[in-house]
Amino acid sequence: MILIPNNIQAHFTTLVGSSSDFHIQPTRAWEEQTISFLNTLSARLRRHPEANTLPDLMALAFWLRKANLLSMKTGPYSNRLSVGLGLTFHICPANVPINFAYSLAFALLAGNSCVLRLSSKSNRSTDIALQTLSQLLLESEYQSIAQRVFLIRYAHNDDVTAFWLSQAAGRVIWGGDHTINKMRQFATPPRSREIAFADRYSLCLFDATYISCCSDDLINTHCHHFYNDIYQLDQAGCSSPQLCVWLGDDSSVIEAKSRLWQCLADIAADKYAIEDIQVLNKFVDTCNAAIDHEDIANIEIASPELTRIEVKSINISQQSFRGTSGLIYETRIKSIAQLAPLINEKVQTLSYLGVEKSTIAEFIYSNGCSGIDRIVPIGNALNMHNLWDGYDIITTLSRIVTID
Repeated sequence: MILIPNNIQAHFTTLVGSSSDFHIQPTRAWEEQTISFLNTLSARLRRHPEANTLPDLMALAFWLRKANLLSMKTGPYSNRLSVGLGLTFHICPANVPINFAYSLAFALLAGNSCVLRLSSKSNRSTDIALQTLSQLLLESEYQSIAQRVFLIRYAHNDDVTAFWLSQAAGRVIWGGDHTINKMRQFATPPRSREIAFADRYSLCLFDATYISCCSDDLINTHCHHFYNDIYQLDQAGCSSPQLCVWLGDDSSVIEAKSRLWQCLADIAADKYAIEDIQVLNKFVDTCNAAIDHEDIANIEIASPELTRIEVKSINISQQSFRGTSGLIYETRIKSIAQLAPLINEKVQTLSYLGVEKSTIAEFIYSNGCSGIDRIVPIGNALNMHNLWDGYDIITTLSRIVTID
């Protein structure tokens, strides 16, 4: 149990859980009951009547399936005594509110009790997930898990934050650079562990020759995958590509761009319900880029759903130019080595199409890259995994006990 002072409780709203029943005793990592609970949550979410209309909720539901969870359980766990740290405190993201559920799942799988501070920003997917989670935790079968889950909201309040961080054996911070620096000002237990998800930048790499040789059906399949990376979270996720890099000679790039962008525009026009305010904001961002960006070669507003800004070359300053709702920067290179000036510790995900994995790996090794933590085929940029931002999240949030 943990005693929460009245003056602290007065400043937060409880969304899920009970402060009187909450305990911080660690349990075994990858406990069967935890996996069963998350799998049941998956099934309930998939059965929700609105699930098929909410891609982020459906993605969460499929991710929570037992088969997917066990795919992240690597071999060493079976030969180790792995237990949780105890209490973990999570600052959940505002840009992707549904990510609170992934953070909770990781910490539970690692054997921890979890206090999550959710953002005041919400959406329908988050509301459904919270409601479904709350109802499931009321069932007698999952009472022991209910005692490990405490979800709250509160306005910025240093006293509340300081209290939870002073108790936390582990902390997970999703808020970006500013939030991370703020959280590190508070005292934490000496052995407290931290996973901090900083501001990141992601891009995709296309082999123009490959795309030029694809059949129309294959282009259509690729573009549906690429659509998910760009539009599913309106490019709000740190792993959504902000820059598309075309690898190839001038003629092949011109042909490949023509095929891919037209197909993507058609798919977005059919699937993406863009609002007037998004169109306006995107236009303002495009105008600001035209004023502030020194290397713009061309701007094309293909449709309300798709705006492309072509830049002549790439360097670190490109990371400050970002789009939402289908505002995409692009450039062309003749050698993958030309990516090097852009790659620093801020770069998280490189998605790719038509480029050999060995070519990308050799680029990272030969250039001593301090960035790029994920390399995935297009369509997988938003797929959450235990290995994220260079962390093994569940291992970091658990304690390995050696027995000789």
